[in-house]
Amino acid sequence: MGFFDDICNREWCEELECSCGTNVVLFTADGFAFFGLLDRFEDGIVTLVPASCESNVFVVTPGGEVLLEDLTFIDICIIVALSKNAVKNPFECLLNSPTTTA
Repeated sequence: MGFFDDICNREWCEELECSCGTNVVLFTADGFAFFGLLDRFEDGIVTLVPASCESNVFVVTPGGEVLLEDLTFIDICIIVALSKNAVKNPFECLLNSPTTTA
């Protein structure tokens, strides 16, 4: 886990590491929300790829805009909440919104 153990909570790092390979919803301190498959946890960075039922990683901005990304990297020190084993996209209702961009 490297030097991030000293900066971030060790239990939080272990929780994220144990969630690798599952669909997750992540919330960050700056107001973003992410839905995807937690692919990798390395050097304090979480890598999200599209969830098993999706073709993109879904990113919801603080303003409610939905961004679709192929791959997303998130610093673990800004992650404030985690929901594991998400079965379907919780942001699906936002997809028909006029603020959705690819």
